[in-house]
Amino acid sequence: MKGVVGFTTTIPVEVIFAAGLRPCDLNNVFVTHTDPMHYIALAERDGFPRNMCGWIKGIYGVVVESKVDSVITVLEGDCSNTRALAEVLAYRGVATVAFSFPYDRRRESLEREMGRLMDAFDVDAGGVAEVGARLTEVRRSLALIDRMTWQDRVVRGTENHLWQLCASDMEGDYEAYGAKAAAFIEEVKGRQPHQGIPIGYIGVPPISPDLHAFVESRGCRIVFNEVQRQFALPYFDGDIIDRYLRYTYPYGILARLADIRAEIARRGVVGVIHYVQAFCHRMVEDIILRDALGVPVLTLEGDPPQPIDTRTKTRLEAFAEMLKGQVDGEG
Repeated sequence: MKGVVGFTTTIPVEVIFAAGLRPCDLNNVFVTHTDPMHYIALAERDGFPRNMCGWIKGIYGVVVESKVDSVITVLEGDCSNTRALAEVLAYRGVATVAFSFPYDRRRESLEREMGRLMDAFDVDAGGVAEVGARLTEVRRSLALIDRMTWQDRVVRGTENHLWQLCASDMEGDYEAYGAKAAAFIEEVKGRQPHQGIPIGYIGVPPISPDLHAFVESRGCRIVFNEVQRQFALPYFDGDIIDRYLRYTYPYGILARLADIRAEIARRGVVGVIHYVQAFCHRMVEDIILRDALGVPVLTLEGDPPQPIDTRTKTRLEAFAEMLKGQVDGEG
């Protein structure tokens, strides 16, 4: 794919657009494919173990099949297996560019990483800031879609999930994506508010494509998609460094916790689904979340990119019934 730059998780996409290139979130290509399991098969054929995160194997399969020009691999602030993935890709002849969200969350550290990324794509701070101003307008539309989800209740949780998920690369064309978002906002203004129990979804986006729709078919409304909202970068003060310092996902569970708790309170969330990916180090974060959130938490573990299974459906149905009983009891 000529002129396409893939990446393994959300990065400062302003740099890619400023370079006149097309950004591509490899996760989105993987999980939205009609047969995502074939990417897993490609990775396992090339030696990736079965007991490894499905997202890493999926990303590898996408790169091998799509032949993107280069891949930005986020070595700090995302999956602990990305460094190994980067080494395999480089060995296979794929041009890779390393980027990190420094764990210390210091401005000078992130400025240094941003400078390296801009140097790699031969762009300057002025060009990045100019593109950033345009992207801010698109992100304001996404923030409005989010508010129309929990406040006006005219946007469904599934729609909210997809709009914010795709904010990571804006489908490779921020102008077209912004126009689509504006049209969607006009479309939903005439809807009647949706009813249902307000719940939150926290953790990485699900590898199962039907999870959100199933939850909402059981009388719940997902009014908070935590990590997806972060992908949309809902921060509008300061410069680009300030906004990516406020972006919580790369900086660990303690950095995310304050944002999660604030949004639970603001949106009236009465229960939370915590999604964890099998074989992921983030599973341990569930210990803290269960203790700190103050609302019931249902933890779901996913592995292959397939529809949710019967056992998971049963657990979701029981969780919805429990929350309904809790809400009715308070009413």
